Amino acid sequence: MNSNLDISKIFFSYGIALFPLFLLLGPLISEIFLMLIIFFSFFIIFKDKKFEFLLNRFFIFFLLFYLSTVFSTIYNFYNFEYSKGGIFYFRIPLFALSIWFILDRYNFFNKKIIQFYSILFLIVISDAILQYYSGKNVLGYEIIKSRISSFFGEELILGSFILRIIPIFMIYLTMSDLINDKKINYFYLIIISLACLVIYLSGERTSFGLLIIFFSTLFFMVKHLRKFITYIAILLITSALITSYLKTSSKIDPANRMFEKSLNQITGKGEERYEKHKKKIFDKVYIFSHDHHGHYVLSYKIFKDFIIFGTGVKGFRYLCRNKIYILEDNDGCSTHPHNTYAQILVSNGVVGMMLLLLAFFYILKEIFLFKKKNDVEYNCNKIYISSAIAVSAIFVNLWPIAPSGNFFNNWLSMIYFYPIGFYLYFKNKK
Repeated sequence: MNSNLDISKIFFSYGIALFPLFLLLGPLISEIFLMLIIFFSFFIIFKDKKFEFLLNRFFIFFLLFYLSTVFSTIYNFYNFEYSKGGIFYFRIPLFALSIWFILDRYNFFNKKIIQFYSILFLIVISDAILQYYSGKNVLGYEIIKSRISSFFGEELILGSFILRIIPIFMIYLTMSDLINDKKINYFYLIIISLACLVIYLSGERTSFGLLIIFFSTLFFMVKHLRKFITYIAILLITSALITSYLKTSSKIDPANRMFEKSLNQITGKGEERYEKHKKKIFDKVYIFSHDHHGHYVLSYKIFKDFIIFGTGVKGFRYLCRNKIYILEDNDGCSTHPHNTYAQILVSNGVVGMMLLLLAFFYILKEIFLFKKKNDVEYNCNKIYISSAIAVSAIFVNLWPIAPSGNFFNNWLSMIYFYPIGFYLYFKNKK
């Protein structure tokens, strides 16, 4: 019995920590681990009658969101290929609950995990900088559309990946007492700063903007981390200036992409030919860009015919070329609306949107509760700080004013719900 317990403890505890690596290696490994941890967790929950993991408001919320998703998907059934994502979506919220269960069962925060994250970050950082300067990474992947992608190749998600694992790394550092108020560990400070630099160099404007929101939110909530975050900002700005100065090619210009190109896209500079058939807001600006603006205009047109329950998880993709919705020059049609809130509004209707807004305002309330506690008492408890980091990570994923990937994509769904499992553990640990 003890031997079986040790094996499950090592496998699932390390598995949770290594999950970002599974995502990096491909969808199959991460999907296999997800199913294993769900089966194991819920087997023990029912076997040992630990129903507190099910009889709580979070499980009820996840259940309601899933029911909203599966009902809209089945009600608007197009074909099984389009519908299976909604039907089997239940496993994603169960993944978060399973992480909570494993962390609660084993309370496993080993310093070897810190070594793994340090090595992972150093490998990705080195490879990304190599690609930035030489044009190719160690696997021979070249720069695409003036953007580096490191080991992700043609998938331009390097910045998004690093953004989502920085909070988990910081949680393990905090729980291992490697981030504390007595001294700053400069080795880990430099690693996180260089990871932030790679997000900047990747040219992923949304990821870089969300990175700023993440650290700003954490700075607002936790006095204990303010010096650490300030040093990260200083090192990031310094390293960005140095890499820009040492750049030997004009093929990549992150500063131009982040600021000048963003402004041009919002104002429609260079896109004047589209202005006849797509109205700007106040006749001045597009929402993020001409293409994104088209997604949102088209989303609204579709939503008006599916107000209550939406179109199903892939309804936007299926309907956007329908002649009753199609925009001039087929503008706006894509696999998804490129914004989480627009996507939920179209796919799940008002019912799903109300649940999403409930989640957003709940996390917003948590942020101000942390701030209130800081104002009353300087709380440097590592459970408290780790919980704040998880809240900031979730807040970034729920941030409404930003382009985003496909919410129902397996990779993105897993990485969105990943920090929720940590939050649930710390929330109930307190």
